[in-house]
Amino acid sequence: MSTQSNPRPYGFIRPMDPTRDLNAVADLIEAAFELKNDPEGHLTIENMRQHARRLSDPDASFLDTLNARVSWSDGLVWEDRGKVVGNITLIPHLDGLKRVTMIANVSVQDDYRRKGIAHELTLWGLRRCQASGVKEVYLQVRHDNASAIRLYADLGFQKLHSVSVWRLRNSRNTPKSTPTKASQDITRRRYRDWRLQKAWLSEAYPSKTRWYAGLSFGALSPYSWFVPAYWAQMMQVEHFALRQENTLLGALSWQRRMAQIDALLLAMPLDLNEDNENERARALLSHFVNNFWDHAKVNLEYPMGHATQGIKDAGFTLAHDLDWMYLRI
Repeated sequence: MSTQSNPRPYGFIRPMDPTRDLNAVADLIEAAFELKNDPEGHLTIENMRQHARRLSDPDASFLDTLNARVSWSDGLVWEDRGKVVGNITLIPHLDGLKRVTMIANVSVQDDYRRKGIAHELTLWGLRRCQASGVKEVYLQVRHDNASAIRLYADLGFQKLHSVSVWRLRNSRNTPKSTPTKASQDITRRRYRDWRLQKAWLSEAYPSKTRWYAGLSFGALSPYSWFVPAYWAQMMQVEHFALRQENTLLGALSWQRRMAQIDALLLAMPLDLNEDNENERARALLSHFVNNFWDHAKVNLEYPMGHATQGIKDAGFTLAHDLDWMYLRI
């Protein structure tokens, strides 16, 4: 692929150069995705700007430059008269041994919207993926962003499923919810719970996008002690089970990620009625919040429209509803 597209009346596409583009791209992403009030998004933007400041320093080392290029160089920008007005980021991942790419941060400055720039950036991004031998491309888009969903559908992307992203943050307002029913109990997970937990996890976290979770389901199995490759992940995870007498009602896995954001994986049947679903989610998540949460940042992803009130009652705040989309090229 050439390094620059044919000039349009309003600019051209070129590869992103982190040594000169980081600040402009950070501004684009922050404005397009309204990240000023998003703690995690704002942290990413500040990280980009710190890299930009280091690179603008006359005494910037070769290591600083190399680090910036490794961290931020995989993407494209749209430039017009010396100004970056559009961006797309291409993030490489591994799904087992298979390389896949995540498209992210497709953003265009307000004055340049509705000119086909986002479409062209995405199309060139797909060509870049294809040239590198990547066959599968994924993206997440806000569930209520109809124009972006239409853009990706026109390029051949198919919707896979929708998730809600919930956040638990250090807050004095985190509620202490009601205890579980007298007939129910929450304990550490037992070996025999895994069969049902695994089936429920597979429903809630489909295999097509499970690579994105950063945690192998194999590491969640109580039998993973027999697989040395899972030992490091196992040491990060704890499991809780909600049961009524000898019947398993639901399970919760907590992955501690040290300096990163902790993750929760909620497992229960997706065909429950609304009251039962909320009740089980509330019980498991409240048990975690009230007995184990150390006020670190915690994220929970769960299928959109499921257990919404129960998750809220446990003190979680809805960050986004997202659609997963996929294209094989």
